[in-house]
Amino acid sequence: MEQHKHHHIDAIHIASDDAQLAALGYTSNFDRTMSVWQNFALGFTYLSPVVGVYSVFAFGLQTGGPPMIWSYVLAGLGQLLVALVFGEVVSQFPISGGLYPWARRLVGRRWAWMAGWIYGWALFTTISAVVLGAGPFLATLFGVSDTPVFTTVAALVLLGLSTAINMRGTKLLAHVAMFGFICELVGAIVVGGDLLTLHRAQPLSVVFNSFDIQGAGSYVPAFLAAALVGLFCCYGFEACGDVAEETPNPGVEIPKAMRMTIYVGVGASIFVCLALMLSIPNMGDVISGRVADPIGEVLST
Repeated sequence: MEQHKHHHIDAIHIASDDAQLAALGYTSNFDRTMSVWQNFALGFTYLSPVVGVYSVFAFGLQTGGPPMIWSYVLAGLGQLLVALVFGEVVSQFPISGGLYPWARRLVGRRWAWMAGWIYGWALFTTISAVVLGAGPFLATLFGVSDTPVFTTVAALVLLGLSTAINMRGTKLLAHVAMFGFICELVGAIVVGGDLLTLHRAQPLSVVFNSFDIQGAGSYVPAFLAAALVGLFCCYGFEACGDVAEETPNPGVEIPKAMRMTIYVGVGASIFVCLALMLSIPNMGDVISGRVADPIGEVLST
């Protein structure tokens, strides 16, 4: 009985969604098979807090010292405002494609073309950075040398695999996204919890200690340079809106998924970054560059 009730509610939502698209002069050719949790998982895996932190952690410490962790907070708050705007837009235009079709309807084709090109290159850059960043970790996993050849081959294999998954359709993509979300969140909690309880080497006050990385000048330029870590980790929620026509009741559910991506994703980024930072035995060696791979040092001890 309960299952029949849920199916009836979903049918009402789908009919309402189709009517809203028809009012926009638009007919959808997509199946609404992606649940709100799968939609959230897609945004979360795109934001990918663990990958983001691991990729730029050393850069952030060597550029701005431990206070760079506050850039996650600032970027998260700023991106939450963007997510609120995007949520309002997708509630009015629940169509697939995200930024381009939204911009085309709001400000015209010329600006939409520009937004689409900028976003397209952002995607190319992100995908390239992520698959290349996976090389050193895969080398450690398989016990091989992290050579440029291995990194390139690993990146191409990952790129081909992810492309194949995307081409198989929404259902498989949704399942993979949910699996990735569970693995990443559980991994972040387990690894972070282990570091904080068994391998802690720094006091919590270290997040306010710049270790005089700025020298005799102001710390602001160093912090702004290190703020790249926050910028790199606090986007991806817009992916929830890219599949609006594949999610039932998108005008309500996708804004929720976007906000959840910010809450959980940025929170996980801060937690992982803090756990790694507090587990570094010698912060001075990391900041000076004598330890080039602080994550490797922390995880191997």
